[in-house]
Amino acid sequence: MSKRLSASERSDSESLQETLFELSRVEAREKRLREENDAILSAISAMTEATSKTDIFASLLDVIHRYVSFDSAVALSRNRETEDAFRCLVSTERLLETVTWQTGDVFHRCVKGETVAIYKPGMIKELHCLTHQYASYLQGTALISGLTVNDSEVMLILFSHRRDSFNNEAQQVVDRFRPLIERTIMDIDYRHRLHALVSSRTQELNASRQRFQDFAQTASDWFWELDNAFQLTYLSSPNTDIHIDAEALLAKIKSDKELKARLEQLISREESFSDIEWHIASRAHDYWVSLSGRPCYNKKGQLSGYRGTAKDITATKRRVVELQQARRQAELANNAKSQFLAVMSHEIRTPLNAVLGLIDALQHSRLTLEQKEWVGQMDKSAQLLLTLISDVLDLSKIESNRFSLSPSLMKPSDCVTNVYQQLIDRADKKRIHLSASVSPSVPDTLYMDENRFTQILLNLIANALKFTDQGGVTVSLNTDGDVLILRVKDTGIGIDESQIGRIFDPFTQADGSITRRFGGTGLGLSICKKLVEMMGGRIDVDSELGQGTDFCVRLPIVATPQDAEKHQPTPAIPAGNVQPMVILVAEDSRANQMVVRLMLEKQGHTVVLASNGEEALEHVKQTEFDIVLMDMSMPVMDGIAATKALRASGFKQPIIALTANAMDEDKQRCVRAGMNDFVTKPVRAASLSAVLYTHQPLTLSDH
Repeated sequence: MSKRLSASERSDSESLQETLFELSRVEAREKRLREENDAILSAISAMTEATSKTDIFASLLDVIHRYVSFDSAVALSRNRETEDAFRCLVSTERLLETVTWQTGDVFHRCVKGETVAIYKPGMIKELHCLTHQYASYLQGTALISGLTVNDSEVMLILFSHRRDSFNNEAQQVVDRFRPLIERTIMDIDYRHRLHALVSSRTQELNASRQRFQDFAQTASDWFWELDNAFQLTYLSSPNTDIHIDAEALLAKIKSDKELKARLEQLISREESFSDIEWHIASRAHDYWVSLSGRPCYNKKGQLSGYRGTAKDITATKRRVVELQQARRQAELANNAKSQFLAVMSHEIRTPLNAVLGLIDALQHSRLTLEQKEWVGQMDKSAQLLLTLISDVLDLSKIESNRFSLSPSLMKPSDCVTNVYQQLIDRADKKRIHLSASVSPSVPDTLYMDENRFTQILLNLIANALKFTDQGGVTVSLNTDGDVLILRVKDTGIGIDESQIGRIFDPFTQADGSITRRFGGTGLGLSICKKLVEMMGGRIDVDSELGQGTDFCVRLPIVATPQDAEKHQPTPAIPAGNVQPMVILVAEDSRANQMVVRLMLEKQGHTVVLASNGEEALEHVKQTEFDIVLMDMSMPVMDGIAATKALRASGFKQPIIALTANAMDEDKQRCVRAGMNDFVTKPVRAASLSAVLYTHQPLTLSDH
């Protein structure tokens, strides 16, 4: 009997068939997943062992190729923040590496997670870059997938020459392999960046190495390197006239025991050193080298050697020697000039002494008015000559650094008053007004060189009077904080702006015609400027041609030392009545003997003459003298030797130097020899009388 299946049985059978079919599908899917997982693991393992981004990309493509058929592939990348176009990250074809890929809607969709199959690649913006060289790809199909890695957007493009290569299944495969693709692209991107960084650093290193080599070859210094065994491991070849190889230089260093010992000592203490001078003398070369170096250490902090430079300083050494020789020659020339000026001063002052002495005598004799006028002109000319000699000596002493200041407590107002009194007659004779004022802000006493301050005052005011014919000269003394300000303003001829810079030059006046018209040497302002600078100040001038000149001197007010009063010089005793004395005059010049004798006898003194030091010693043995006037420069025995001999014999009376040598060192020699004072030639009656008054013997009325 045939059996017929009921409806329920048929339903159960169909359900079983469906279940078996679904089970088969699940088993197939699980098999496919296992295969894909095995492929992924195999790809990851291959990537791990890969040595380049090309190998990594090939491992990824091998996996995809098992499930999707394609002919070539390219991975593109761009930085979202800094780049507009995509660049080739890695490709299976070299031609695709040079293409620039523009972004568009398709790439934007892919970055968001889509996998897009393109059946007409030439129609989309992103693939317009594929020219006729890639015509076969333009006629085929393309499968594009995108993702984001770090700060970059990445595209994976698979190309096929066939139009039916990429279907939905191919898209699904790529989607399933997206984690592997992401991992692969990250690895490729990392290696690409690392390769680019290494390449960049390598280029920089090569450029730095080449730069160092260029510098080492073109520099005039040697670059050297020593190891711990004191072996020269590197020595550059400098661009110098000296040709020496590393071994020869090292041999020379080792042969110089003193230099080697010094360097080894520094290296043993791991100290840096600089500018160690080394003299290399040989038959072929004679030059100087300056060595500098510093220690270098390895990664463990251990001393690995020394690096440094060696500089050829032969030319510098030669210049130093030449400068030293030039300086010695200049000093010798300066000393010769000073010696010449001292001798000339003596030779000029000696006859000038007789001239001025006889002029003094004539002025006190019975003369007619016309004769007195003649003598007065003679006296002015002689005084001018004396001023010239003094200015030349002052300038010489300043320029040869044999000039020093002697600061002490002084009253600036007294200096202004004294100079004013000396020059008021000159202003009156020219019928111009001379005024002087001292501000209440000026301290009663200052600590500075009174003589030099007075000299500055005298030169500036006398200069202003000299070049002023109408109007007047105004002198003012003021202060500005801790600065003393002296202004001398006149209404004279003025100075052209182009000539102002020359007026402080020695032997120079603003215009050659000025010298012919007004006379003078042009030394006064030069000496003033040098004195002001020595005192720490400055002198400025403001002038307009035809309108007048304004000199402004600024001197710092120096703090007075606490012991200044202890060293105050004894005030000069004004010349008064000098008691008659017996005076020995030792002088080799007959004319000067006559002049000094005439001056002394007019004052009531008894005079004995000696022509040299030996005669003076003999006279002292025979006669008791109250004072001895001793010339410094005499034949047979000079004044210095005679003074020492007199003091050695026990002579106690004052000895006054009569000297035409006006240098400070000459005056110091007189004091060291035992002299009590000095009178500078040419001797004037007033100055001689003042000195005699100071040193005359005390009488009962003086006690």
